Amino acid sequence: MNARFAKQSLAISIATLISASTQAGVLTDLYNSALKNDASYQESRASALATETGYDIALSNLYPSIAMTGTSSRSNATGSSTTTNGMTLTIDQTLFSMPAWYGYKAANQLPEITQLSIEAADQGLMFRLVSTYLAALKAKNGLEVAEAQERALKRRLDQVNAQFEVGLIAITDVLEARASYDDARASLFTAQSGVESALDSLEKMTGVSGVDLKKIQANYPIEGITEGSESEWVEKALAGNITLRLKKLSEISAGYEAEAYASAHLPTLSFRYNALSGDTAYETRGDYNTSLTLSIPIFSGFETTANQDKYAYKHTEALFAYEGEVKTVKADTRKLLRDIEASVKTVEARKVALESREKALEATSQGFEVGTRNIVDVLNAETALYAAKTDYAEARIDHIALVTEMKSTLGTLSPADIESLDSWLEG
Repeated sequence: MNARFAKQSLAISIATLISASTQAGVLTDLYNSALKNDASYQESRASALATETGYDIALSNLYPSIAMTGTSSRSNATGSSTTTNGMTLTIDQTLFSMPAWYGYKAANQLPEITQLSIEAADQGLMFRLVSTYLAALKAKNGLEVAEAQERALKRRLDQVNAQFEVGLIAITDVLEARASYDDARASLFTAQSGVESALDSLEKMTGVSGVDLKKIQANYPIEGITEGSESEWVEKALAGNITLRLKKLSEISAGYEAEAYASAHLPTLSFRYNALSGDTAYETRGDYNTSLTLSIPIFSGFETTANQDKYAYKHTEALFAYEGEVKTVKADTRKLLRDIEASVKTVEARKVALESREKALEATSQGFEVGTRNIVDVLNAETALYAAKTDYAEARIDHIALVTEMKSTLGTLSPADIESLDSWLEG
């Protein structure tokens, strides 16, 4: 591996680990564990580091190759035998080879590709961790709402049963209350399974079982993006998006590879130096010889032409992959900007709706007590209230997820964002 980039890789990893351990928050601890336990992350890093070795391999084609060969031979003639020992030092140096040169130029992109691939793995891990944790929070919130709804409907069922026993209401009201309670119990079982599945997903990433999920504080600021125009944010994304930068480097590398195979029909010139020694034949003379070899490819069963076409198509493929990613980044950035702005309004609307549902249930319950509303009205109002609680909590979580995705698209997601979100989790 290129020493300079290996040191940079180590520095990035150490800085990441130090940053992840500066605060002992839930998310920070999970991130620190994921750095060591997430198989996908470790696979991506190993793949990136393996890719960088191609740089040294390509560079070796421009360096001289040196070999030492030892021989020992014995001959018999007319009753006498002779033993000859010898050593040969051979140095080969390519003087002119356009394929080797373009191969080096292609591989010269690999150290930077490695660095970006490691950054992509780091950011990918952070994004997946936050997304998985937020999904777990949704599941936990759903469970809490389901538990509260089940308890409330159980109290309502008990109340209806008591009223039925003294003849204040009809059996149909009891049946309605029972049906609503049974539905709530079914939803509770589903919510419990959802939480377990979410915790399993976190354990898969981090190796930590039974994570104690901390909810987002009620005063977490739900804010839109107020600075910069849409075009400015798109330009930031085009400049910083790691996937896009990787595709650009891959396109450049593919271009040099195409040039390497396109020049395979050109002649190559190489130099060889042999130094010879031995205990009989060469010991006193110290023989050596040098040679220049000019090789001109003439015909190789159409392999040269086929490779030339193949890698020209691969360069075209890489070029269109880059251009396609440019369009994707532009579209994703614009969509995220719109979605974030919409999420701010959605959270506010969900909050108002929740307050309205609370008042509606209170009024409906009072009407039921005085006989102006029936039990179905009450049950519908309670169901609507708990749905509003779920919608409001999920809207807040969705906003955080969108902000995180925006940072990932811009290529700016960092451990500091993990720590910042950690500070907004309930203690």
